[in-house]
Amino acid sequence: MLFSKEELDEFLISNEQKHENTPNELKGAMQRKDFLEWMDELKNELKTQFLHESHLDPTLKEERIKRASVDFDYFARTYFPHYFTIKGECGLHLHLNEVFTKIALKKESKGEKHAIAAPRAHGKSTYTSQLFPLWCLVFNYKNFIVEISDAVELMEGMLEAIKAELEDNPHLKLDFPEVVGIGKTWRVGEFVSNNGVKIKAFGSGKRLRGVRYGVKRPDLVILDDLENDTNVRSKDQRDKLEDWVDEAVLNLGSADGSLDVLYIGTILHNDSVLSRKLKLGFWNPKVFRSIEEFPQRLDLWDEYATLYRNTDFNTAHQFYLKNKVLMDKGAKVLWDEAKSLEDLMKLRAENLKAFNKEQLNNPRSENQIFSLDGINFYDDLPPINQYYMYIDPAGEKAKSDFTAITIIGKGAKGFYVAESIVKILKAQSIIKTIFNLQKNYKCRLIEIETNGGQFFLKKWLQEKSLESGVFLPLRGKNNSVSKFERIESLSLAFENEELFLHKSQTMLINQLLEFPEGKNDDAPDSLAGAFLLARTKSSIKRRKHHFNSVSRIRRF
Repeated sequence: MLFSKEELDEFLISNEQKHENTPNELKGAMQRKDFLEWMDELKNELKTQFLHESHLDPTLKEERIKRASVDFDYFARTYFPHYFTIKGECGLHLHLNEVFTKIALKKESKGEKHAIAAPRAHGKSTYTSQLFPLWCLVFNYKNFIVEISDAVELMEGMLEAIKAELEDNPHLKLDFPEVVGIGKTWRVGEFVSNNGVKIKAFGSGKRLRGVRYGVKRPDLVILDDLENDTNVRSKDQRDKLEDWVDEAVLNLGSADGSLDVLYIGTILHNDSVLSRKLKLGFWNPKVFRSIEEFPQRLDLWDEYATLYRNTDFNTAHQFYLKNKVLMDKGAKVLWDEAKSLEDLMKLRAENLKAFNKEQLNNPRSENQIFSLDGINFYDDLPPINQYYMYIDPAGEKAKSDFTAITIIGKGAKGFYVAESIVKILKAQSIIKTIFNLQKNYKCRLIEIETNGGQFFLKKWLQEKSLESGVFLPLRGKNNSVSKFERIESLSLAFENEELFLHKSQTMLINQLLEFPEGKNDDAPDSLAGAFLLARTKSSIKRRKHHFNSVSRIRRF
């Protein structure tokens, strides 16, 4: 990797300032010339890190090649040791090893899609956009690789780093002489290796129709940080980019559906294109955070942050060393050797909003009400006294096509969401689902929203109840309070540790985190209805119980 996104941005800004007085007809060409010269300097700097001669044992060549062909991690560490100066194990890298192996060595021709969110400065681009394409190239696992980023210059730099390895890496020269060297096509942003593999760079949103390599179409697309902090703010821009991914990128491959797509980046917005893909199971989603488990004593880390901000790092560091055992307890970081707990908590103290976005893949807008840290979770459902069901049927409007059903139980310590179902269901499927849920949970009361022309479903359920002989304790609910107020009221229930969810209820959790700016809020609205119903009925029951327990006054 020749340069990071931040380094590229810094260069482009500096170059823009340099040419602010250059005539417009010359400006673009001169800026491009400066960029190519800068990139060439960095490429030569990279080559100085290569050994002049390989230290690999020539007699073990065949053994190395055999193992490297099926073991990506071995291949990367053996032939590119200059990228592995930081030791230790990282969960992100282990997952990428698995994904790369699955894509490169698969026996079926069917293509796969993988969406991965990774924190900044954890090697995601070096692994995904440089070392993985090199593995595919050296062993001819792919014929035509397309790499796309928000800025084409970033991918041009990545391709130059790959070319530098093919030109001068002594380990590759020793074991793969037929692959190394300058190929027949060797341009900035595009090249063909000596063993016939093509790699081409594009910027996001660019025209891709008709991209071919002879008669071959791309068989691997790598999407690396497609969005930037500016365009991700606009919903129109997010929608356009997603359309481009779905219509242009996903159709780059051949008609047999063999195209593999690997989408990796950092989540810059709760409704970013990457965030949307991470909610789709067929994208094989995976999210990584630099702090996987926070330390138990966050109060001590708050003191650390105060010292760091108001005095200096050394004072804060001494406080940490003095209380290290307590401050480390319960914490688990993604890659301790690269970014220790203190390194990360220092970033958190500097800018919480940036830390949540860049390191936790949890960007928060100024309007966001719910956060992952503020939601209470249970592992196993405790003994439940009574269950309640709330149904929010799909409305008549085209965009309101989800039905949300929530089952909530009253336990000794609060209210627990046992089921959160959010699906596109036809009326008969809704009825069947409700009856099945009632058989399992025997809810004390079922409430169905009747706003917006949804009253017809209540009538159908009552008729079905009479026909089947299965009693449904059903009543309608016409909400007079606004949806925003209903959902917002849940924040107090979480704050008071009165309401608990299960981590498997991902759609509910995601819609809570995106509220009020998300595309859908059916699940939180259903939860709000269920919680209000359960809390109200439980309160009435307690009051009745209290009244009945008072001794009667004996009359004489």
